[in-house]
This record gives sequence, structure tokens and C-alpha cells, in this order.
Amino acid sequence: MSTTLDKPGERTTSSPSSPSFGTLARVVLRLHRGALLTWVAVVVLAGAGLVWLRWVGGSVVLPGPLECWDGTGCAPQEVEADSGMWSSHVFWLGWTSVLLTGLPVAVAAWAGAALTGAEQERGTAALAWTQSVSPRRWVAVKWAVAGGVLVAGVSVLVPLYVWARSVPFLTQAGTYDWADWVVFTASGPVTPALLLLALTLGAYAGLLLRRSLAALAVSAGAMFGAVQGLPQLIPYLWPAERAFGGLGEGVPSGAWRVSETALDAQGRPVPMGECLLDESAFRQCADAKGVEGVETLYHPASHAVPLHLAETALILVLTAALAFAALRLLRRRTP
Repeated sequence: MSTTLDKPGERTTSSPSSPSFGTLARVVLRLHRGALLTWVAVVVLAGAGLVWLRWVGGSVVLPGPLECWDGTGCAPQEVEADSGMWSSHVFWLGWTSVLLTGLPVAVAAWAGAALTGAEQERGTAALAWTQSVSPRRWVAVKWAVAGGVLVAGVSVLVPLYVWARSVPFLTQAGTYDWADWVVFTASGPVTPALLLLALTLGAYAGLLLRRSLAALAVSAGAMFGAVQGLPQLIPYLWPAERAFGGLGEGVPSGAWRVSETALDAQGRPVPMGECLLDESAFRQCADAKGVEGVETLYHPASHAVPLHLAETALILVLTAALAFAALRLLRRRTP
């Protein structure tokens, strides 16, 4: 007969379990509910405005060619009937383009000041990190929640914006200027990518500077520079088409003209600065310089999609680099 004796239980210390992603996400939404409600209001109001603009633009009927816009060659009553509607559509659609393009600057300022900067300044981030939440996990959850909310909202606004612009009086009258950088930015995946870049840039500035006002100023300024600077690269992100002949010859309507260079018989560029001073003698000046034609580099409208994808990929690479830098910064500053 054998007897099994139970050994006295050893005293163990149980570490508190780490909160789940859903719990942390609810905490983040509660902390930033003011910003969340503001964003929801922006999406709802802008979305309703774009639906109204589509209705306004869809009911505009041009009474004739583009000259009718200023009343020449058309009956005054026809122009008067439609002028208020198309001018309202163009005016408010232009402001919507500016809104969508300027949103990344506002997001960067908010992310720098409120998402990370204020917590670093007040010390609340360090308190959260003592509650079984690692610094990297806390920041990653904040980025994921904020990024998801931003992308979800703007993914509604961008298709509505494209829909509001796709009205007959713009597309058929030749005024659908996709090559305008503000329109280009607001019309595709570039806008959501810019919001993610703005969020990461602002969060990194907040972690780096640890002061909400300083992070707000730096992140907003840097994002404003990015919004203004990135469009300068767009024409060079995809191979352009070439046309040679007279000025504008061989270039399809609505194309994005990248450059126009006068060439001589040997194909060498010819400076034409002084010829532009006197338009009446332009032809004689060009002949005197031996100009054989003009080489035009352009992007047809069919290049819109690859240009959007190329710029989006570039922005996402920059976003990933900033996120990596932020995580390295957290690793150096925290145990």
C-alpha cells in the first residue's frame, strides 16, 4: 500500500494578463472621442455635400459650346438659366478638392499634438505602459485604430468626389482637368495613403519631441511640405509618351503635358526664351534659330491609374520608414 502525500503548494506570483486588442481599441476611441466625432461630422457633411453637387452638376445642360459660358453666341436666357448651377457646382467642387487635399495637414497636426505628444508631455503614456501594455503595443493599437477610422472615412469621400465630378457638362465640355494636382490627389488612393503618412508623421513627431505644441507645429509644417512637394514628382513616376511636331501637335486632348522642348535638325535643345518676348515675331525667331519642331512629353488620360498607384506606393514606403523609425525610438527610450 502506497500513500501519496501532496506537497504544500508553492507560492507563485501571477502576472496580470495583457488587455486584448478590442479592449485597447475601446480605450483609444474613448480617449479621443472628440476627434472621432469631429471626423464623423466631416465625413457626413462632406459626403452629403458631394451628393448634392452630383445632383446639381447632373442637371446642368450647356446650351452650346464653351463660348456659351460667357454668353457669346448663345441666347441670354439659356446662359442665365444654367449659369448659377454650373458655377455653384464648379465653385464648391473646387473647395471640396482643397478640403480633401488639406486633410492630411490637419491629421498630422492632431496626431502630433493629441495622439502621442500630449500623452508624452503629461506622462499618461508611461502610466499606460505600467498596466501590462508594452509601449510598442500601445502605440501600434493607437495607430491601427486611428488609421482604420481615417481610411474608412476617406474611402467614402473619394468615390463620392469622383462621382460628383463625373457629370456630363464637365466630361463632355473638356473641362475635366485630371492633370490638376489638387484634383489628381483627391481622385484616387493617394488621399488615403497621405492620411496614413500624416498619422505616422504626427505620431513620430510627438514621440520624438514630447511636447504637444512643438509636435503640432513640426508635423503640420512637414506634412504641408509633403502635400506641396509630392505632386512635383507625379509626372516622373511613370514613363511619359513623346510627340514631335508643332507646338501641341500629336498630343491628345486632356493630356498632362510634362515638358515642351524646341529641337533643331540634329535633335539638340534650342533655347527659346528671347523668342517668347515678341509673339508676333515668334515664327521668324524660331526659324532663325534653326528650330525643326517641338518635342512634347505628356501623359494621356490612360496613365491616371498607373500614376496614382506609383505615387501611392511611394507614400506607403515613406509611411513604413517613419513607422520603423518610431518603433526604434520607442525601443531606445523604454526598457
